[in-house]
Amino acid sequence: MKICSVSIFAVCAVACFANAGFVNPLIPTWRGTADTEYMGWENFTFAYGGSNLPEVPNSNNLGALINFGPGAVLTSTKNIYGSTDPLSVTMLGGMVSAPRNPLEVVLNISADGTIINMQSVTLSLMDNSGSLVRMSPSVSSIRSDEAFSMSGRVQTLAPTWNFQPNLIAATQWQVNFSSTGANTSLDAVSLDMRFIPAPEALSVLAMLGGGGMICGRLQRL
Repeated sequence: MKICSVSIFAVCAVACFANAGFVNPLIPTWRGTADTEYMGWENFTFAYGGSNLPEVPNSNNLGALINFGPGAVLTSTKNIYGSTDPLSVTMLGGMVSAPRNPLEVVLNISADGTIINMQSVTLSLMDNSGSLVRMSPSVSSIRSDEAFSMSGRVQTLAPTWNFQPNLIAATQWQVNFSSTGANTSLDAVSLDMRFIPAPEALSVLAMLGGGGMICGRLQRL
């Protein structure tokens, strides 16, 4: 009877978990501006082991999301549902132009059922020399939190990071998070990064600034 009841719950969960999407996500004011990256996932293709590429409009293609939690299945709404084990998610990717030092990173996670373990959320930055910086979020905010009809919560979470300039000449990044148990349905994820301007952009700005000063002196002469 116990095995049967678990199987019935799993079948119902696969069919019934709603695709609620984000509720009150943290959208940075700088999204879509120069020296930023944005990736969004709302419809997943692989429940376990496969690379889910960003498919939300205006996403770049420099990242992937993979669940390594066993027993996961896709729901009818294309969520990743951990039917027997916690979700264990890895997101990884690279920079538009490397090396780049991120200044701010904003992650949004929408999940239903068993909650995401906020202590599991980390961001790692790597360079091509083998150096690695791994940090927990500077701030972790719960943007929305409601009771879920099938037990658990419906939440939108927004961990954020702030970095010092020249921390690491990063060429790769990796984000990790997991749920606190089975019966978590991952609904949507987004990632925003804001970088220090590329060296060539800084050089152009310096030249323009220098030119402006020269013109000013010539006018005064």
